[in-house]
Amino acid sequence: MRRCLLILAALVALFVTPGSAAAQELPPWQAAQRMQEALFTAQTDLLLDESSGVRAAARARALYSGELARSLGADAPAADREVRAALRDAERAFAREDQAALAAARGRLHTALMRGSYAVTVAAVRAGDAARARDWLLLREFREATRFTRPGVDATIAARNLASGESGPRKALLDVKKDLLDAYQASLSAELEQALQARERGFDARLAETSAKVAGLWLILAPEYESARGAAAREEADAAFAEVARTGLLDPSAFPEAADAATAELEGFVAAPFTPEEQARRAAQLVRFLDLIPIEYRDGVDDGRVTIPFEIQEGIAFRDGAASAFADLEGELAERDPRATAEVERTLEQLERYVEDAASGKEVVSEDDVEEAHERASELLDDLFPEEWKEEDSQSDFDLIALTLDRLEAAVAAGEYRQAEQARLEAYAFFEFGPELSLRSLAPGIVAQVEALVWFGIDGHEGLAKLIANHAPSRDVRETRLALDEALEDGAGTLGEGASTATIVTNAAVIVFREGLEAVLILAAVMASLLGANRAQRRPMLIGAALALVASGITFVLAQTVLTSLARYGEKLEAVVGLVAVGVLLLVLNWFFHRVYWTEHISRFHKRRKRLMNVTAGGLMSAQVFGFVLLGFSTVYREGFETVLFLQALALSSGVVIVLEGVLLGSIGVAAVAVATFVLERKLPYKKMLIVTGVLLTVVLVIMVGKTARTMQGVGWLPITPVDIDVPYWMGLWLGIFPTVETIGAQIASFFFVVGSYLAAERIRTRGRRAPAPPATAAASANGSNGSNGAGPAVDPQGEREPVGSRGNRGP
Repeated sequence: MRRCLLILAALVALFVTPGSAAAQELPPWQAAQRMQEALFTAQTDLLLDESSGVRAAARARALYSGELARSLGADAPAADREVRAALRDAERAFAREDQAALAAARGRLHTALMRGSYAVTVAAVRAGDAARARDWLLLREFREATRFTRPGVDATIAARNLASGESGPRKALLDVKKDLLDAYQASLSAELEQALQARERGFDARLAETSAKVAGLWLILAPEYESARGAAAREEADAAFAEVARTGLLDPSAFPEAADAATAELEGFVAAPFTPEEQARRAAQLVRFLDLIPIEYRDGVDDGRVTIPFEIQEGIAFRDGAASAFADLEGELAERDPRATAEVERTLEQLERYVEDAASGKEVVSEDDVEEAHERASELLDDLFPEEWKEEDSQSDFDLIALTLDRLEAAVAAGEYRQAEQARLEAYAFFEFGPELSLRSLAPGIVAQVEALVWFGIDGHEGLAKLIANHAPSRDVRETRLALDEALEDGAGTLGEGASTATIVTNAAVIVFREGLEAVLILAAVMASLLGANRAQRRPMLIGAALALVASGITFVLAQTVLTSLARYGEKLEAVVGLVAVGVLLLVLNWFFHRVYWTEHISRFHKRRKRLMNVTAGGLMSAQVFGFVLLGFSTVYREGFETVLFLQALALSSGVVIVLEGVLLGSIGVAAVAVATFVLERKLPYKKMLIVTGVLLTVVLVIMVGKTARTMQGVGWLPITPVDIDVPYWMGLWLGIFPTVETIGAQIASFFFVVGSYLAAERIRTRGRRAPAPPATAAASANGSNGSNGAGPAVDPQGEREPVGSRGNRGP
């Protein structure tokens, strides 16, 4: 009875279809969609044992007419034949009540339509017919979007540019083919995975349909495969994929083996080859994803248990991102070293097991195990990557930031503010570990703008952190996002253009000059009295100073090496370095603003000098010479060590080479001051110059406290309480002033701490002066008082006159 109904429906379709103007007028994409819907209806009716499915199958065949059929017949004859065969097989399968065969026919129809659309689109673009290309691009598949990829729209953009004349047919054809081939290769992999799942679950109809799709998608990629690997390899691959379709329909038990064979044929094959620029960008993304896996794992695990599940989920996402990027580069890498490439793949699979097991509660391996796997993969990739891939390319990071901000906006629109906050932190992590490191030296103003928009706001825009915390509506988030996009675009353009490094060079030069000036002044004050017969003792002091400079350089290299190995900690490390630098600055300012610095510190050097003068000279290696060398060394190395410390955060974020340029410039300035100082010798007002240096250090302290507090906010060590004031970004850049309670409060507290400690010390010193002197020291006190008041030359405790140039170094 069902067969009779099928024949009757076919006869009706035969007579009705030619006169159906509506069917003929359907655009190709709509006709194709309705054909597939009709076969789905037939599948459903067969499953429900309804006879109406026979009409649906006949309707699918009737819809294949008009522009759809004509274009495939002209530009894609192979696809046209496959469409017609699939439609016939679908009707026969329905008549036999063969669900698996009907599903396979539907899968063949789908891929035959995609194959035909691809051929027609390529032909239209090659002919320069943008309008026709855009119409047929509506009939296509897209690569499944993930957290780190957007749906491919390059083909649509290429057709639009072709229509506007912005690009010619050759460029448009390349973009169209790359987009579509990438989408179809991704679809093939996805369908093959679904087919294996259907086989495991015993879904025979689903297996037949997906395996037919796999074989059909292969036919779209096959010409590119033949071009890359030759006709013989193409024949073997054709046979492998034909076996996938056969076993999926007729022999499910043999399907896994056929699937493995087909997968092996595709190993390392990329249908849409990347340009060198795209390869470098994808390589940078692979490295970035790989580096983030142990960081997220470490943050989410403590003492063998998962403490923050979100961090582990982030680790899984980054592992998947790394696997996707590696798959895109695998073919190129395998050509360079197949064994190393296979080892990278195994290591990525090992990382997948680590994070998946931790997420499921199966096993939580140690952080060292995850780090070891990460290091092994990183070393292998570093050896595999050609040099041009290793060149810094932050454009890939900007892509990831944009994708993550898209997710942020989508989460806000859905009212999922927790997910939005996670996306915000993720976007900031991409910025922190990527573009920020270069932009700090090239365009620090852009860094300040981006950080402000991500956190507390700027220029009338509230920060994303505040907006999300207050559950702001999506329109407010959108306004800040647009401002952030503009700042990020400026950053991308800056890195792409290679902007000037003047700012970072200037910053490094100022640090070197500031610290070097103090060393020169102290050294000159000590050496000022080495006159006449004692002038020869200056040489060993200068030798000691030179050795101190060498030691400072070695310290810089060692410190940089250690800090570079810890660079994965990002802003956390910068915060620690900043805290140490603030502590050193507080110590230095205590020396400056207390009488011990103005008198005892300088006099200590004079006393050491006088003791050394009493040691009998005994040649080059005498105790006296050694002592003066040590004196010069200690005088300079202390300042050199401070300089190294202050430069570390700068070098960590901006690169050693750029910082060294500033070091050279600052050193030239210090050398000029040193020459002028030693030429003028005792005529310079050392005390006044040291006071100026002390005030400068106070300003530096306040700035450093503000920036360090801001960095601590960035890593979550301090809360963020925005202040409703508009602070220009340059104030944060140069003065460390940010519109938050914590940063401004820390700066105020540091300033009053220094001033308060100075006033307290002055009060104690004043009380000491008023106390009556013991009789045994009355004469000495009188002499010291006279020297201090300027009535006569100062006399040291041994009765020696101090040089006039040193006299001004006594306390105020």
